[in-house]
Amino acid sequence: MRAPRKDQVRNRQRLVTAAREAFGEHGPDLTLDEVARRAGVGATTLYRHFDGKEDLVEAVLDDLVDAVREKAALAAATGDPEQAFRAAFTSSCDLSEAETATFARLATVSGRAGEHAQRLIESVLAPATTRLSEAGGLRAGITVEDIAAFVRMTLTADSAASRGKAIDTLLDGLTRG
Repeated sequence: MRAPRKDQVRNRQRLVTAAREAFGEHGPDLTLDEVARRAGVGATTLYRHFDGKEDLVEAVLDDLVDAVREKAALAAATGDPEQAFRAAFTSSCDLSEAETATFARLATVSGRAGEHAQRLIESVLAPATTRLSEAGGLRAGITVEDIAAFVRMTLTADSAASRGKAIDTLLDGLTRG
């Protein structure tokens, strides 16, 4: 299988970026034709990359999570399992206000989008969560699925200050330290 051409990769990223901005400004009800127009490509190009809005929404969710994935991975590598977990959890919530609002909105577009958002967060947090659990530092019965749900809960906070309080409270309740 051949690698995609550079123009295909560039057009796909332009579509994702345009959708991210457009969904952030106007919500997910925006038409795909409008997203294509904003990206400077035709609707045919959009449909070559995405079968429909659900696929584009998932690509935008992926793009938003990619912004925190590297920070969470670095945090998870910290020596102490509890510090690693706390840092990974906090960094997974480290989106700007606009990005947080966009992620939260898109995660509620459909059941499929919500499940995709959940899986993305789980993939970011699984290494640190598993490590802390194996070290005995995570409250009994808590799973990576639970942790991802708690991260999603923090995304609904009205402000960065409220989100910070929610993160601190959740972390204090989740860890044994």
